[in-house]
Amino acid sequence: MARILNLIVVGNPNYYTFFSEPSGHDSFPVSRLFESTPEFLRSRLLPLNEKTFHFLQELSVVFMSEPEIKFDEDNEKIGYFSHIRLGKISKISTSVFNREKVLAFDYEITNDIGYKPLTSDKEYVSELELGSFGLNRTFWAVKEIAVNEILRVLGLEGYANVGSAVANAEAPENDEELEIIADINQYLQVILNHTQGNDEEVFYRGHSDISYQLEPSLFRKDTQGNYRYRHHESDMITELLTVQPAEFKDDRYMLDKLVHMQHYGLPTRLLDVSKNPLIALYFACSKIKHDENNDEIDGNVIVLTTPKSEIKFFDSDTVSCIANLSRLPSRFKSSLKTNLTIPAFKRTTTTPDPR
Repeated sequence: MARILNLIVVGNPNYYTFFSEPSGHDSFPVSRLFESTPEFLRSRLLPLNEKTFHFLQELSVVFMSEPEIKFDEDNEKIGYFSHIRLGKISKISTSVFNREKVLAFDYEITNDIGYKPLTSDKEYVSELELGSFGLNRTFWAVKEIAVNEILRVLGLEGYANVGSAVANAEAPENDEELEIIADINQYLQVILNHTQGNDEEVFYRGHSDISYQLEPSLFRKDTQGNYRYRHHESDMITELLTVQPAEFKDDRYMLDKLVHMQHYGLPTRLLDVSKNPLIALYFACSKIKHDENNDEIDGNVIVLTTPKSEIKFFDSDTVSCIANLSRLPSRFKSSLKTNLTIPAFKRTTTTPDPR
């Protein structure tokens, strides 16, 4: 049995009640779920289902705010501080908040450690395998470590014997039952019988390995659950534009450049889909892959249904903004507030008085 815990880190603790109340209800964006989680755990926890929720509820939780610099009265740097609480979560479910999919849950705080200084980030980033951004981002990781041990790594040995008990748990096996297709006729029958509303559009994507995640190449992770390329997006694009300027001079939009760059093998934020189910089937079957036992690996086809009103064309403002985020240096991306309410967002983007 392994010692495992939930590590939940947030950029602004004021947005989350689990930093202010001893118990209550809160939520967390699914898009930030299982970052810095070892792949052997992550693969067992996805896709999200009741087994995943039950497993997460069995684990202790370390709630942390992103470390921030604190100065003394003489403006001398004291160190990095973080607000840390220990607790448990229950009644997990999926929900939608501000058009973003979230995990909603009840929580109970068992020990409020408080606003405390941390040890050197070089130490805890390495020991906890947190990747290049360390704790300086919002994420929910599942880590194979005990609560007492993670507090020691963070330099909080004095609190190592209080709070949550060590949780011993085994991650659930991913036993999702997918439909097995034996021939092209059966495949087309499944596709044609797929439920689709009059106001919906259907797209398809094929994977040669059923274990592949539905994610662009830029967001793929290593075995420890850390991004391989995401933090270098802007630098990779700049380098390619520098060494091959003539290749991209005729591309009118940033989206065009990203599409073009994919053909150079550059990891991008684009995910290819098709309206033709046979094209998706081709990509699911075109490469025969085998596992370590030389057994053939299954491919799969993912069916994506979306409201027609949500589809954006190449020249839309939305597409332009998302595509041009690729040029923004990583240090600025990490500071973007992506969970603002609409009124709060408007307050932060109001044009100042030119006078």
